[in-house]
Amino acid sequence: MAAAAADSNSITSRIRNLLRSPSALGLRRSRPVARDVAERITLDKVLGITASNSSSLACDFTTGLVAYPAGCVVVLCNPKKNKQSHILNASRKTICSLAFSPDGKFLVTGESGHLPAVRVWDVAEKTQVAELQCHKYGVSCVAFSPNMKYIVSVGYQHDKLVNVWDWKKNSIVASNKISSKVTAVSFSEDSSYFVTAGNRHVKFWYLSDSKTCKVGYYHCLRLPSNLACNACHHIKNHFSLAKYADM
Repeated sequence: MAAAAADSNSITSRIRNLLRSPSALGLRRSRPVARDVAERITLDKVLGITASNSSSLACDFTTGLVAYPAGCVVVLCNPKKNKQSHILNASRKTICSLAFSPDGKFLVTGESGHLPAVRVWDVAEKTQVAELQCHKYGVSCVAFSPNMKYIVSVGYQHDKLVNVWDWKKNSIVASNKISSKVTAVSFSEDSSYFVTAGNRHVKFWYLSDSKTCKVGYYHCLRLPSNLACNACHHIKNHFSLAKYADM
């Protein structure tokens, strides 16, 4: 019995000495090298798409780039060259809405999930240049104003918020509640108002000049639930059909 115990202690001491040896320490120190190799791996191509409606698709008419989400990745596809480039969302939250700036240099994205962010990306550098956070559950639609000064973001139906951001100053300039489900948003050509459309509604939103910076809206025609609005150009003639309502 004593001999067996001595052999066991001897084996244990040999294992300890082996783990403390320079070769074992070298193996431990080599792990960060493997991690560095993993960080150098780049995404080559994405197969699939997680777009749920038209607010998850965007096209830059200047360059022809088409943007769409695939989980936490924005795919920038060049159909003419059949090539992809990618923007990786560091928060790892699913991207559910996006839109190009009028000049095509920036892309705004909205996330889904708890406390989602509205992020602005430099398309050429694939880097984030602004982050705006005020929604609670998800961002269904986003859009740049034609003068590129503002971004409008509309939350999910349970979020009940529509926000107008001065994205270069990282501040909210106007906000109001909305109870309807919104599937599309678009600014007017002069950036003076924007339109939201969704289930059986179209609403016109104007920025107030008051210090409270609330958003007023024209509550327009009740429409079929399958009708969505993707642009609001040449729509001023319809104002006579609407009655102004202050929220």
